Amino acid sequence: MELPLIGKSTQGVYPLNYFIEPEMENQRVALVGTPGLIKRYDPSLDESAVRGMHTVGNTLYAVIGNAVYKIAIDFSGVALTGTLGTTIGPVWMEHDATYLMVVDGSNGYTTILTGTTLTEITDADFPTPSSLLYMDGYFIVTEADSRNFHISTLNDPTSWPGDSSFSFTSSEDLLNGIVLNRELIFFRGNIVEPFYNSGDTDFPFERIPDVKIEKGLGAVASPAVLANTMLWLSERGQVLMLGAKYQPEIVSTRAIDREINKYPSFTDAIGYAYEQEGHSFYVLIFPVAGKTWCFDVATRLWHRRPDINNKRHRSNCYAYFGRKHLVGDYENGKIYEFDTETYTDDGGMIRRQHVFPRVDQDRKNIFHSIFEVWFRSGVGLSDGQGSDPQVVLDWSDDDMRTWSNQHWESLGKLGENENRSRWTALGSSRGRNYRMTITDPVDPTCYAPYLEASVGLH
Repeated sequence: MELPLIGKSTQGVYPLNYFIEPEMENQRVALVGTPGLIKRYDPSLDESAVRGMHTVGNTLYAVIGNAVYKIAIDFSGVALTGTLGTTIGPVWMEHDATYLMVVDGSNGYTTILTGTTLTEITDADFPTPSSLLYMDGYFIVTEADSRNFHISTLNDPTSWPGDSSFSFTSSEDLLNGIVLNRELIFFRGNIVEPFYNSGDTDFPFERIPDVKIEKGLGAVASPAVLANTMLWLSERGQVLMLGAKYQPEIVSTRAIDREINKYPSFTDAIGYAYEQEGHSFYVLIFPVAGKTWCFDVATRLWHRRPDINNKRHRSNCYAYFGRKHLVGDYENGKIYEFDTETYTDDGGMIRRQHVFPRVDQDRKNIFHSIFEVWFRSGVGLSDGQGSDPQVVLDWSDDDMRTWSNQHWESLGKLGENENRSRWTALGSSRGRNYRMTITDPVDPTCYAPYLEASVGLH
């Protein structure tokens, strides 16, 4: 019998560095490997995080440590003269036709797009910023530890009039804001409110009447815009996606919610979103807990993205630049490209693992004769690790509490296109989960497994 790749309920068991692709060219559903990392820029700044990236035409701006780098389309780069007052934590960047503006949670900075000097904003009315937005010629900051947001002088992020602000009347602090479909979306402790540009000459931004989203924000850096909607981590540790008519939908599973709420902290979570090869991904990183989750909007399924040591993924932020999907490293200053045909993380191993749905039949004993998995066979490399790529199979007969010994089979050397990964004489059980693991740097695409078994009388 052919087994499904995932069960009817996906709660509790999530692929590692794999996601479901329902529309393969051979008309089969498959598990496809998450993209690997190709190094594109390295300023040799060990122990410095890439805190944020922002694309302006053919220029990429990246905040690495306390420096802002201006990177060309060929990935040559230079650090701007002048530095931030902070070295860690998320940053926000926006631009207009003349300026790039940066805020780091403490101060604001600007640079002329044609220049190479970073200057701190010294206007006495500029607040301590907790986030930055841009819309219709105005730079907009939310003020830290307050209920206020402020707007700049039109087309001038160096000038902040003292009377150009809005204050919410309730006691909940304003935490962050984003722009979605030409609306300003502001997040507070337990409520989200949208604003629009009314055209008023005194203060152009007004609430959209009678709209309040009764969900708050649990991590300042978690919101991200994706596929004409937005996702964020709520104050209750749930992942939400904005639906039609401003209705929030919980897209995290109960199992994920339980795990997030057991983390030492989730207020540090970082979210980013990207679209690649027909999939829209929301990536949510928990630095303190050392975990990375990913939600695929196309399939509505979750997977994990751990590193080889089962810690967080190396990515810390994202930008689309030069038709490349780029992510910044959280500790070594490197910028990588997400590449679907690269099977290492900058040369480091990627561990891909999946637990198939439980096999049982009315609590009767099942005798397992053959377990077989179809891969894109013949994917071995010409030499080195991966020249004879292996897949490891083990199984659990006690609801994944313990696992059997490992059993190795070949994925097929280069050119062995008819190879099948097959295991025989697998014993018996009243209920079993099979698990496969691949670490070789080859295409790990996997199709539905096949089990040949017989059911006993008892």
